[in-house]
Amino acid sequence: MSLARRRVSIALCAFALCAVGCRKRAPRTASFRLDNGLRVEVVATSGGERAALALLFDVGADHDPPGRSGMAHLIEHLFSTSGVARNPGRTIDQLTARYGHDFHATTAADYTLYGMEVPAGKIMDEVEDAALRMAHLTPTEGDLARERKRLLTEIATTQERDPLSAAMTRAAECVRATRGGGLRGGVAAEVENMTLPEVEAFRRAHYGGATARLIVVGQLDVEEATKRIKAAFGGVPAGAVPEARPPAASKLTGTLVLSEAPRAVAIAVPVPAPRDPDYAAFLALAVRVTAGNPARTWRADFAPLARPDVLFVTSAVPAGQSGEAVAGRMRTDLNAIVTTPAAANEPDRVLAAFGGPLGMTPASEEACAAEPFATAFAAGRRAQLGIDGQALAYAARAVGPEQLAAAAKMFDGNHSAAVITGARSP
Repeated sequence: MSLARRRVSIALCAFALCAVGCRKRAPRTASFRLDNGLRVEVVATSGGERAALALLFDVGADHDPPGRSGMAHLIEHLFSTSGVARNPGRTIDQLTARYGHDFHATTAADYTLYGMEVPAGKIMDEVEDAALRMAHLTPTEGDLARERKRLLTEIATTQERDPLSAAMTRAAECVRATRGGGLRGGVAAEVENMTLPEVEAFRRAHYGGATARLIVVGQLDVEEATKRIKAAFGGVPAGAVPEARPPAASKLTGTLVLSEAPRAVAIAVPVPAPRDPDYAAFLALAVRVTAGNPARTWRADFAPLARPDVLFVTSAVPAGQSGEAVAGRMRTDLNAIVTTPAAANEPDRVLAAFGGPLGMTPASEEACAAEPFATAFAAGRRAQLGIDGQALAYAARAVGPEQLAAAAKMFDGNHSAAVITGARSP
């Protein structure tokens, strides 16, 4: 995994903005699009000491060039840490020393994120710096060598060295394989062969206004912020959406054992797309399995915006126990949970857990001011995923037994994958 300051928090993005009241005042907003294609949303609050920006590109691992799995991930690193000739002294390490650790950078299948939360009075400076990064980033061979090394370490950890991360990575590949024969995060051998000219050519071609959306949240003047955003980003090249890699091969379900000395089990459950008729029912089941229960020996993790395509259920393998036996008990527990008849308050639980981030409940000004980065990220990802919050709220309240039964099938051994891994040498 990347350093904590460079990764979006799954828990933050999944559960922030939950307690928003529709009777509270909504923030003032403005949405517009620049000639270069950049989509902008400004969310202004009347209070709050912090403000945030989320710059989301419609480019991710699914768009890596052939034979270059990890290209988007490497560009995320360079975009975040390289200097800008017109604005020296503003690398992420230097900004972290000034503001703290509220920086977020991540690459997923369908998006790349650059975001931050800073004191409210500094947000427009960071917005303008983001524009400079898009138009005038100046990565060097030294930057490439440094970030390649960091990325290779991250790949080795998530794919091999850390048993739990490796199990999650491999399980996710079984049910939602990376397009084009790559791997989540990148293929080490392909990352090692990337050159600065080809990386920069891909970045300049595709990380422009036409593939980006900017969301700014905090205590600011909408008219002044709009004026400065247009001035800062107006000269950014448009770029173009890259061609997606070819679809991945078929799914691999059931149980896969990758170690004779098991340390961790991860079950990856495929998630329906947000517009799928069974999505609302799946949310109800996700609430059930992610609910805290001290009696459980496993945990479930679902991030509907940051990582929307897979729900994970994970467990350590106690010494002397069989990984297959642990996985079997996990499946038995899951089946009992997801096949239980719906409770009368199930729709309310869905709205309480996911209503804020998925836009099913209106965000109050107070909630936006309290969690500006979560607000910005959620707004951007809902737009990217095409989520209609009101329609989804209606669907959540209309979920019936047949939909729950269909969604429950995603958890069984014919649709999900359990991977058992052990530690490997550094």
